[in-house]
Amino acid sequence: MSWGQDSHKRDEELRAAAEYGRRAEPLPDIHIHSVLTQADAEYGEELRDRRARQEHLEREIVSLGRRLSAPMNDDAKPKRRWFRRAAPSGQERSS
Repeated sequence: MSWGQDSHKRDEELRAAAEYGRRAEPLPDIHIHSVLTQADAEYGEELRDRRARQEHLEREIVSLGRRLSAPMNDDAKPKRRWFRRAAPSGQERSS
């Protein structure tokens, strides 16, 4: 098929699509309203979920910031150490 024939075929397809669009009935207003209402509800749910997650993360960040910026006194030191020292050979560990 040459370029001219391919172009002619494409033009025919475009004309047929345009004719189909002119003959088709417009969608009823209730259908359009229904689709927009559904899309609006989905967007509202997504927005609500994102806001809740954002608020949760903000609270978590603030609490971690407070905890990290607070000075450590003797009472706030962790009771358990990550690396325990081995007890002298004559004594057993009491845990």
